[in-house]
Amino acid sequence: MAKLLAYSLVSIVPPPFKTEYIVGIAEDDGVRTPVRIDRSHLKNLKIGMSGTITTRETDQGEIKYFTPEEVKLEGGKVALVTGAARGIGRAIAIELAERGYDIALNDIETSTDGEETIKEIQSLGRRALFAVADVSSYSDVQKMVNMVVEKFGRIDVLVNNAGINIDRLVTNMSPLEWQKVIDVNLTGVFNCTKAVLPHMIAAGGGRIINISSQGALDGPVGQANYAAAKGGVVSFTKVIAREYAQYNILCNAVAPGCIRTRMTDSIPPGQLRERVSKIPLGRRGEPGEVAKLVAFLAEDGTYITGQLILINAGEYI
Repeated sequence: MAKLLAYSLVSIVPPPFKTEYIVGIAEDDGVRTPVRIDRSHLKNLKIGMSGTITTRETDQGEIKYFTPEEVKLEGGKVALVTGAARGIGRAIAIELAERGYDIALNDIETSTDGEETIKEIQSLGRRALFAVADVSSYSDVQKMVNMVVEKFGRIDVLVNNAGINIDRLVTNMSPLEWQKVIDVNLTGVFNCTKAVLPHMIAAGGGRIINISSQGALDGPVGQANYAAAKGGVVSFTKVIAREYAQYNILCNAVAPGCIRTRMTDSIPPGQLRERVSKIPLGRRGEPGEVAKLVAFLAEDGTYITGQLILINAGEYI
């Protein structure tokens, strides 16, 4: 078993992106070897810790890597899911809890729905807390993120799901109705991402998954504010992916189509039947189906960033 004698974080600037590496010296059987260390281990690195030295074939040739012994994280990984009291957010929170995450649920106010979601997560053996915050307020979001980090010690995954809709034709939409949807659905994504990024950088990486909408692409009548905000989320996702890949932070967006939520339940029956008739699979999607895609991006999508992934059964192709 090798021991880590020294390490340092260094930056290399090959145009157009800066790349950060951890380099160090490890000793095995009296032989000292220059090594590289995956950035995901940054927060847990300590001089003298044990690990193994392996050789990897990389684009830069063969490189020796030091892999620390697995450090048991108290409570495991942590996900913050906004707008998680019900619907798609609730399904995402439960899916991640089933996969071993402790969950911070956010919504603008406490509710019976939120309390039931907390109980379900706890029944799975995971820790859960309810974080009340208006995501359109940066000061609210800062307090929420600080509370989650103080309670759980880290945030590995942020799911920006919180959203509202106020549907009107543009001629009937007030400036206040326009701005309110932009503030929650777009500025809220900015606020939460900005507040979480320093913690993910310090921890050596993370995953940010933004919930956009098919409406960002197909221009639904009566949803100018909603579609503009969700389209902005897609563009914002691409920027974050480019800016923070160097810190092992991956950012993607998911665009659900017609999912069985309160929003689609409120569609008049005749209009809903007409919409479903245009879906090749012939039905609305379930929140749990969106949740499984989000969980894949959180857990397995290690070479996916800056992407918009549609989940709509072919309604929009």
